[in-house]
Amino acid sequence: MCGRYGLNHSHPVLTDWYRASYIPELKPRYNIAPAMEILAMRETEPGRIGSTMRWGLIPHWAKDTKKLPVMNNARAETIAEKPMFKQSFRQRRCLIPASGFFEWKAEGTSKQPYFISSRDGAPFSFAGIWGTWTADTGESIDSCTIITIECNALMQPIHDRMPVILSPEDWAAWLDPESKQDEILLSLLKPFDAERMQAWAVSSAVGRVTNQGEELIRPNTNNHQ
Repeated sequence: MCGRYGLNHSHPVLTDWYRASYIPELKPRYNIAPAMEILAMRETEPGRIGSTMRWGLIPHWAKDTKKLPVMNNARAETIAEKPMFKQSFRQRRCLIPASGFFEWKAEGTSKQPYFISSRDGAPFSFAGIWGTWTADTGESIDSCTIITIECNALMQPIHDRMPVILSPEDWAAWLDPESKQDEILLSLLKPFDAERMQAWAVSSAVGRVTNQGEELIRPNTNNHQ
């Protein structure tokens, strides 16, 4: 699963990395949790743009968003079949930028959080799907979810799931709104190369959503992956 991540790359870096025609200015965030507003990249007529969406996909048929579980993740193995996700999977795909993500490793009766990032310092691009929910009042909310997959070798000692991370060469195929062939899209959903990732233990302070700051991603012990 993926239930917490950070995005602290600067606006110029993100704009250049995604070759975007527009990305909103955002402050660095080190502890992003489900139900928060997050950055999502989409392909549109004017080009590749970034916009903010609620993290946790709201199905179009929902009557009350407060009574829904927060659907922050969708499993790659079933995304093309589940009614909750399949329409967005075929029609509304996005990239969700991240500087790294957190996962908790069970250690006896406690859990140790780890921060996982790219070895080369580049942003991660999580595969996501999105949708627009419209209330009876006419209010609309764009929301999205992060797709997860079985873990690679680096992540296996920490957790059994990880977000799908797409390399730049796969972005165009994933974001193309005209691409609707399941076999092509599903072939992109695979574990990221473990050699391109790094992980280290961090402070348990990340467990509290209200905690923010660069100290949350600093190594906490000598326990490195």
